[in-house]
Amino acid sequence: MFVGIPAMTSAAIVLFASLAIVFGSLASPAHASVEYAPVEMADYAMSVTVLQGDSLWSIASAAHPNGNIREVVREIVALNQLGTGVLQAGQRLYVPIRR
Repeated sequence: MFVGIPAMTSAAIVLFASLAIVFGSLASPAHASVEYAPVEMADYAMSVTVLQGDSLWSIASAAHPNGNIREVVREIVALNQLGTGVLQAGQRLYVPIRR
């Protein structure tokens, strides 16, 4: 009487595991067909060296004096994958070129 319940439970587990493997492999990034062209950073940004006392705000305003400084700061953070706004003298940053 109780032999059928463990057998049905085991069969359900095997079925769900198989489905997870099949659908997981279909959705994996390894099967993605998107291709990206390489980007030349020199076409989009220039490299600057952080000087003592520089901040993201001062670098952004020097690079784009008439631009939206907050937007330029966001671009600098994104281009350089900065986790914080703390800069070190001698650090190299990519700054977007004026458009």
